[in-house]
Amino acid sequence: MKNNKTQIIAEVAQGFEGNPIYSQLFVKAAASAGADAVKFQLVYADELATPDYKYYDLFKSLEMNDEVWQNISNLAIENDIALHLDIFGGKSVQLAEALEVEAVKIHGTDIANKRLLNIVSQTKIKKVILGAGGALQSEILVALDVLKNKEVILLLGFQSYPTANSDNHINRIQWAKDIFSKVHPSIKIGFADHANPETNIHLGLGAMAIGFGAEVLEKHLTLAKSMKMEDHESALNPDEFLDYVNFIHECTSAIGEVAQQDDFGMSESEFGYRKMIRRHVVTIDSVSEGEVFSSDNLALKRTSSTQALNDMSEVIGKMASKSISSNSPVEF
Repeated sequence: MKNNKTQIIAEVAQGFEGNPIYSQLFVKAAASAGADAVKFQLVYADELATPDYKYYDLFKSLEMNDEVWQNISNLAIENDIALHLDIFGGKSVQLAEALEVEAVKIHGTDIANKRLLNIVSQTKIKKVILGAGGALQSEILVALDVLKNKEVILLLGFQSYPTANSDNHINRIQWAKDIFSKVHPSIKIGFADHANPETNIHLGLGAMAIGFGAEVLEKHLTLAKSMKMEDHESALNPDEFLDYVNFIHECTSAIGEVAQQDDFGMSESEFGYRKMIRRHVVTIDSVSEGEVFSSDNLALKRTSSTQALNDMSEVIGKMASKSISSNSPVEF
């Protein structure tokens, strides 16, 4: 799969509406838009609700047979995009494992579902996205303990059709990384971005999240907002999603790394900038041979000298080896 520092998941959720053709189009659209993974909800109505629930028939309409899911998996491989699946019970977990998906997601509604957590922990599936929208710290800690043998992405953020800016609490990202890495050292923090797609914040929110330490972004994708498909309220059209991916990768490239050394691991370009902006050490007044240099008799100015020192600390405390007139560079 692609090797980007920030992983971007194209979230289909229930947007495929139980339609195999739509599902295939979503895979192709997500891949063309540059997403690293495409995620569907693997729905079996009886894992989500009892038959008397008002949306039971909707959940039933989302069910697709194993062959359709296998075709989706094959198409994802052909298009070099990872397949992720939301799972809600033993049957969906079993199929996800059989499909050898890269990751499964445990929705925030199941973060306290110990039965499901235990089932997932016993599978060969290596990566688990743990939805934490609406979850308590205590619930997250219990879930992480059950999933201690898995690679976990803790996904903050929640869907509110769309979510109000002030409800995103981006500052939880760094907090979560500090707190939960103590119990699950390899944990990654992700952010489910449900910004209003009709405003500029739909780009800025994801950029802010990675600035606070998010390594995974989940963003809703729809085939066309005009179709008003399921979960379209905070979704982007494929061309908009491509713009989003490119924007996030540009922002990611600006984050960089900090080396534990005096120069922070600055780039060659920054070294060039440093060299260009350094001014030369010059005398304020004339300095006699044997006189000790100090901050009182030195200044930094630009000169035409090609041999002048530019680091005052290399001069202060040393004696002049010869007399130097005022306003002159100190040369090596």
